[in-house]
Amino acid sequence: MTVAIQGLALHEFSRHTEALNDRLASMLWYRYKKQSPLQIAFCALMLTLEPNCKIRRLYDALPYRTLRVNMVEFKNTMAHLGYGSHQLETLAPQIDQRLLPCLFVTESDTFEWPNQPLVILKIDEAKKRLTIYDCVKEKARYATFDEAETWGFGEVCTFFALQEDQQTTSKFMRAGTGFTWFRALLSRFNKIFYQVLFAGFFLNLIALTVPIFIMLVYDRVIATQSTETLWYLVPFVVLAICFEWGLRYLRSQNLSWLAARLDSIVGNRVFSHLIQLEPKYIEQASISSQISRVRSFEHVRDFFSGPVFLSMLELPFTILALVIIALIAGPLVWVPIVLAGVYLGLFFVMRRYIRVLIRTAAKASSARQLFSIETLEKIEDIRAYGLEEAWQDKFRQLAGREYLAHFKLNQYGVTAETLGHALTIISAVAVLSFGTSLIWSGDMTVGALVATMILVWRVLTPLYSLCTMIPRLEQLSGSIAQVNDLMDIENEAQQNVKRARLKKLNGSLSFNEVTLQYTEEQAPVFTHLNLEVAAGEVAVISAPSGCGKSSILKLAQGLYQPTKGAIRVDGFDIRQIDPVDLRRQIAYLPQKPDFFFGTVMENMQLAKPTAKEPEVWQALRMAGAASAVESMPEKLETLIAKPGTPELTPVLKFQLSLARLYLQNAKMVLIDEQPDAVLQGETGKQLKAYIQQSKGQRCIVMASTRRDFIALADRVLLLHLRKQPTQAKPQELEQLQEVPHAEKAE
Repeated sequence: MTVAIQGLALHEFSRHTEALNDRLASMLWYRYKKQSPLQIAFCALMLTLEPNCKIRRLYDALPYRTLRVNMVEFKNTMAHLGYGSHQLETLAPQIDQRLLPCLFVTESDTFEWPNQPLVILKIDEAKKRLTIYDCVKEKARYATFDEAETWGFGEVCTFFALQEDQQTTSKFMRAGTGFTWFRALLSRFNKIFYQVLFAGFFLNLIALTVPIFIMLVYDRVIATQSTETLWYLVPFVVLAICFEWGLRYLRSQNLSWLAARLDSIVGNRVFSHLIQLEPKYIEQASISSQISRVRSFEHVRDFFSGPVFLSMLELPFTILALVIIALIAGPLVWVPIVLAGVYLGLFFVMRRYIRVLIRTAAKASSARQLFSIETLEKIEDIRAYGLEEAWQDKFRQLAGREYLAHFKLNQYGVTAETLGHALTIISAVAVLSFGTSLIWSGDMTVGALVATMILVWRVLTPLYSLCTMIPRLEQLSGSIAQVNDLMDIENEAQQNVKRARLKKLNGSLSFNEVTLQYTEEQAPVFTHLNLEVAAGEVAVISAPSGCGKSSILKLAQGLYQPTKGAIRVDGFDIRQIDPVDLRRQIAYLPQKPDFFFGTVMENMQLAKPTAKEPEVWQALRMAGAASAVESMPEKLETLIAKPGTPELTPVLKFQLSLARLYLQNAKMVLIDEQPDAVLQGETGKQLKAYIQQSKGQRCIVMASTRRDFIALADRVLLLHLRKQPTQAKPQELEQLQEVPHAEKAE
């Protein structure tokens, strides 16, 4: 029990919970009059676990566009907030104090809901009562032990803070175990693997009954014509087959669950890690390679649910079959032993060649995909310059290389499969040849030979499967290596643990001798850049295209890191500040506005989650977009950026993006260069008025070459190609006959 809750009266706790729910409802659930009791339970729990938690953190963790929060989404939300969960079933008075606060869900008929959720806040043994929050009546109250016992057994869900360094996949834990990220993740499922191996051991024991049964039928039934012996043997064989079917069913269930669970965990973790990487890792890679990263785990999922993994599980137990062969066939056991060695030799030799071919084929496929994406992006320019034929020739060359690489890969795969099949036939011929001679010499029975044939197949089949699946194994190895490499890169969330957060941004920005160079091979974008923008001042960056105007704005947001020099916000080096928290306090107007599938209201709330409708309409009016939104079918509830629907006009996109900037009301505003077609109209006048009104209130840095916006600035930064940046006052530029880079405003 937290101190904050202990000091509150029940009615005060109820009031705080209701207030928190109202705030979240205005942000996420404002469309729906009636809410799920689990939503109320979430508010009550978070008030006890984190009384000072920021509303934005809760907003980011909650499910998007969900009408009703169910138990799975509830646990996922708590996991996003850094809380693990544990479930047990018990009576409410028997819950351990150390597990509080907890969620108690019961099916008692004494409540209005069939699955009534309660938040148990405190258990007082002396007074024999519980302090609970009733999530249906939205009221905190006391409940006696006698009343609680009438609820019966319920599902108790307890929550505990997850420590990153204590996770098996954390770098700290992996440094001790020496595991890769994926190997550390697999250790979470050790119990499942033990169960699968245990089932496999008994499956192989039971599977031995079939060849032994056949041997007894040949030697004891057919040879002696004793049908009575057969009737004794059949029930045992039927029982063994039933047991084998049951074990195989349980094993397949476990493996299917394992594959699905790994697919879910790794897919979500890879995607989450990918979008939290520093921009330099994202921007340097092509779209096709990024998609490949997200989809790379599909090979691993298919591996655990496919025949290759089953074959690998069977390999250790082939020793049992070899032991039985030695007992019933004596020296004939050397046939499968020798052929097993040949199979392994074939596997390692072919794998060496196939590994190289897979890498070659992957590079060829990536080159073709990248060219296809580039073609679609530049299709208008290709047609305008009449490059269709040349583009087709280049595509044919790239496609030809890819097809040739895949042809060679398939050829080697088929060769390995053919040789493996040939070894299987050789094994059958060898067993029959040597077995026949042993029968003639009286050292072996016919039944033993038939049983040996079946057991040899059991020994060699897993090895044959491995030889036919070499390409898949190499794809698996490459996928796991790619996932491990990605997860070893430290993302911003992991770096931010060591960084400070500004409680409130005042809005001063300074660049001191800053140099930016994207890669070591490329020339610096600019060097020795100096700029001081005090809180309440306006600065304009003027330069021709390609000089780095947008890069300066990204440096100010912590999206890029300077190669040399220092950038300070409110006097703090930006490298010491949590960049995610910093960006949330900076309003940014990008050069190309982006919108996400959702309503107009939801897209506006990305800038300010707590914004209500009147605030949104005011921002839309300031941006000149109110009339366009009013004319939409459902106004603020109209879905935009939905596939298959007409796109927003470029002007409306800019206006909505500008409305988000106004709505955020931040102390620091960054405005990238905008099209003249928009700035020359009423929207441009509104933006000028906003900049003039903001002087003395917020720091504004704008990229522009227009004279009318340069005139609004307190200082101007001029960027030049291959020259050192310079600063000037707007008045100094007006005295020049021709303002560098500047364009006249109509």
